[in-house]
Amino acid sequence: MFRITNSMMYNNSLTNMYKQNEGLYTASEQISSGKRVNRPSDDPLAIGEIMQYQTRLDRNDRYSIIGQKAKGYLGTSESLVASTTEIATRARELAMGQASGSSTPATRRTTAAEIDNLLAQAIQIGNSKIGSDFIFGGRVTNNPPLSASGTYTGDHQSMQSDVSEGATIPSSVLASDFLSADMNPRLNNSTSLSALRGGQGISAGSFTITDRAGATGSVTVGAGSTVGSLIGAINASGANVTASIASDGMSIQIKDNNTTNVTGPITITNTSGTTASDLGIGGSRNVGLFSGDNMNPSVTASTLLSDLQGGNGLTATSISVVNGATSATVTFAGATTVGDIINAINASGANVTAGINSSKSAMTMTSNNASTVAYALDLNAGKTAEVLGIGGGRNLVSTLQKLSAAMKGNDVHAISGLMENLSSSIDASSALRGEIGARINRLDTNTAQLDQSKADTTTLLSNAQDADMAKAISDFSLLQAAYQATARATAQIIQPTLMNFLK
Repeated sequence: MFRITNSMMYNNSLTNMYKQNEGLYTASEQISSGKRVNRPSDDPLAIGEIMQYQTRLDRNDRYSIIGQKAKGYLGTSESLVASTTEIATRARELAMGQASGSSTPATRRTTAAEIDNLLAQAIQIGNSKIGSDFIFGGRVTNNPPLSASGTYTGDHQSMQSDVSEGATIPSSVLASDFLSADMNPRLNNSTSLSALRGGQGISAGSFTITDRAGATGSVTVGAGSTVGSLIGAINASGANVTASIASDGMSIQIKDNNTTNVTGPITITNTSGTTASDLGIGGSRNVGLFSGDNMNPSVTASTLLSDLQGGNGLTATSISVVNGATSATVTFAGATTVGDIINAINASGANVTAGINSSKSAMTMTSNNASTVAYALDLNAGKTAEVLGIGGGRNLVSTLQKLSAAMKGNDVHAISGLMENLSSSIDASSALRGEIGARINRLDTNTAQLDQSKADTTTLLSNAQDADMAKAISDFSLLQAAYQATARATAQIIQPTLMNFLK
């Protein structure tokens, strides 16, 4: 005969009570947290969806923060660009007044003081900051983008903001877009290493390259080297790598050619001088392909016109060079380099000298006559003088400088002629404001999409994670009643004392 012992009844009762107590805990946790799934074990299938929705919400929040910051930068930029429109408009009004026959050398000298004040305001705007960051210098935010003389010394690329999955918006504008032109050349094999880093150049020296399979080569760079000779030396070093100019035309790219026995990083180490560091390729990288730092090549006489404007090139159209009562139309047929442009202007017969500015970012053009001010005008809706830095449009600073000199020198021809360049500067800043406005509108649309995505994702998360409160409360009540009934039944079945057992 099989006997049911007290121990068996006791253990069975405890098991049932444990299960009921666990159910009570689960129900009470759902009621207190409002969530059906509080840990992976609650629903292993649902937890994957929940984590996916939570990740999407976190990502949307980050994108929203980035978008708001970008909108703040663009809003500030638009306001400052609008101020330069006002500066150019006021300068044109002053020029119009002083070009008339009723003005005198004395009134023009007095007006020159206001022009100088407008010039100072324009440079100050170009060097504006948000917090500790200069906002018009592109990715270089720790240095003023305009020098004291008003030439552009910043970066060639605006800041980019990732505002949603796969969507990037330029979140800054460059001072070279509306104040002081930057010809922005890219690298080619003939580029001298001395022209890199904004004209600071690359120091002579040597470095070693160790590829990912462990083979090592040595590279020596001389003072007169070019980008082409540097690339050739790297490729012939003995390391199994290939150097080339990166697709953006602004940096050196290194590719490891090993397909087997790849265990380590590409390591480039200076052995003499700071050459590798200057080139932006020094260090250790556990990748098969990388590009170094932006080399910011400066403008030289040998710079190709096809390499200007970040590689978009310049198709040189005719310009008019004016110097006092003398003017000349300059065409650039057959010109392929900046030096060809300079030579054509200097040979125009307008008694001017063209060259490259101190920051090596654009050209300059000055009169050889101390009593006149030379300036250039684009012809036939061209942009050549503007791009070169000697015309109007984005060259508001240099136009104001010439207007001030014309006022002080009583050069009525220049005062009158520069009004056209001021008008084109107004057009350029107005066009830029329109572009900034379009970016802000795009950010607003993106923000609305993120908000809708957040609402939809929150609903999906709630469906996957939140508890049915009516069901949870009902379950809790039923489990509580069952637990109490089990406890009472157990108390009756299991004899609690020895006396009850002996009866």
